[in-house]
Amino acid sequence: MTSGEDPDPVLGEARQHHLNQVNGVLRRPGMYGRDEMAERLLLEAMAAVDGNLTRWWAECDRLRERDAFAATGVMGAYSDILPADALRDATASVYAEIAHRLGWLELDRALSAAEFQQLGADVGGWATQDRTLSEVIETFGPPSLWIGGTNPFFSKTLAYVTANRDDDVICLHLWNAFANTPPEAGLRGVHPEPVVLAVRHRPGPFPGAFSFTPAGLRRRPSADQRSPLRTVVWIFHGDQARHASGVFDTLDAGLAWAAEHQVTGILAEYPHGGAYDVAVSEGRFTPSKAHHGTADHVATFSPGLRHVHLTGGCPDQ
Repeated sequence: MTSGEDPDPVLGEARQHHLNQVNGVLRRPGMYGRDEMAERLLLEAMAAVDGNLTRWWAECDRLRERDAFAATGVMGAYSDILPADALRDATASVYAEIAHRLGWLELDRALSAAEFQQLGADVGGWATQDRTLSEVIETFGPPSLWIGGTNPFFSKTLAYVTANRDDDVICLHLWNAFANTPPEAGLRGVHPEPVVLAVRHRPGPFPGAFSFTPAGLRRRPSADQRSPLRTVVWIFHGDQARHASGVFDTLDAGLAWAAEHQVTGILAEYPHGGAYDVAVSEGRFTPSKAHHGTADHVATFSPGLRHVHLTGGCPDQ
């Protein structure tokens, strides 16, 4: 064996594979499923490859001690903080923080100690006003980790941290609230870019770790909006088609399929159950006319949730 040669190339290849998977799920968690099971499985596998299972289990215990892990996981803890549509990417940020401490997170940008200290000192006061994605970038620069897609109509989390594994991660949770527009409104009247709802920047117990913008306070779930989380699917309906041609667990999975096949049409979010019944139960639609709730009305009722127009597989802007 020559000097500098990897003593176990098979183990090295396995480690790199798991490292790539970990960083993949932390950047686009929606492509790995609608809940956090992928993060837990991939990070635990990474810990096994590194011979670091004891440290991983300790990190999991720490989540419970901080009340960052409820009966439904980290996502359940976040369901008291953010709207349901913003939970998936926010949840991944907690696992990203663990990955950073264990040396697995590949940063897009590492802040200097001075930059991080300034961010920590400023962000609480900065979040007392409503803020947009562009304001985040202008004020704090590109993030260390961008969680979620770049489509402006959907949630995302921007994480900032130094290269020092002992430093906590500061996370800004953003959301575009057009799920609350009336069914007939489509995407009209929606703010053109995501807005900041909350910043996770304080150490200690999870419920006290956040500062909220005014928009975040308005959108914070009430008791009857919290867990269990609403289950949805994404359905693709091509232009001029009589029937839907694709059903996906997540938006990211649907967008990936649409890009692969370069299709044109609408990718829409549907709740499990009847669209009319769910909209009424959630308070998004109130019957007010004689024909509301009739067989014809129920049969043609739009879910009124998020949807994306696609041309050649690309979202229309």
